[in-house]
Amino acid sequence: MLAAAAFWGISGGLVSGLAVSGATAASTVELVTGVLLCGLTVARGQRLRAVVAALGRRLWWLGLLEAVNVVCYYVALQLAPVGPVMALHLSAPILLTAALLLRGRRRLTPRIAVVSAMIIGALVLIAAADVDQGRYPHAAWGYVLAAVSAGCLALFVTAVGAVAGHVPPMAAAGAQMLASGLLLSPSLIGLRADPADGIALALISLVLFAPACWLYWTAMRQLAPVTASTILLAEPIFGTPVAALAYGLAPTAAHGLAAGLILAGVYLDISDPAWAKG
Repeated sequence: MLAAAAFWGISGGLVSGLAVSGATAASTVELVTGVLLCGLTVARGQRLRAVVAALGRRLWWLGLLEAVNVVCYYVALQLAPVGPVMALHLSAPILLTAALLLRGRRRLTPRIAVVSAMIIGALVLIAAADVDQGRYPHAAWGYVLAAVSAGCLALFVTAVGAVAGHVPPMAAAGAQMLASGLLLSPSLIGLRADPADGIALALISLVLFAPACWLYWTAMRQLAPVTASTILLAEPIFGTPVAALAYGLAPTAAHGLAAGLILAGVYLDISDPAWAKG
């Protein structure tokens, strides 16, 4: 799972500076990854059709969640600074906690109060921090989209955890990514404006995104969603330096502190023993 976090972090850092739209980037990455993993599944002699049948309607639910998640995430990476966007994207457990509180399945404890204060503090820092208006004229929308992607990720992690132990990981990852790519395929028209970015995205898919998806599904056969979410917190550690080195998108001190508060708050939340009780 740590390797998956590294690959996803690096790919996100690389996508953040591309000229192509986030939706086009998402459709390209999802489709190339899906075709590659499905092709490898067939080459290994596994029955892809049986996996698709086993997943049933859940395949398209997973594909839809992934499609909305990755589009919102990639667009957010292009609209706002990388560090805070990645941190907000990984705040899915916080949203799960809020849902459980509203449904009466968790109590408001001192730990949750501290986590809430950390997240609020991070949001205040993000709102008050100076942003390069030339580079990020719509940063606020980027943060909103990152939060939406976190909601999709919360649902996605839960859904994958429920089925990962019953299907081969490569076939399941390939089918799910292909479904997502097909849903996003109209956005591929954006590649006509800059074919070079299409080649770059294909390479990112082959070298980084496809291995990450396979590793993720493999790890989810053995890890609980909370444990997986903990490990995925490492994603910004890899993605932020890549964006800084490749495009000069270094985070400000305030953004770095805000990202740290969000990640620390998520870790504090998911390390709560109450998670083990559902």
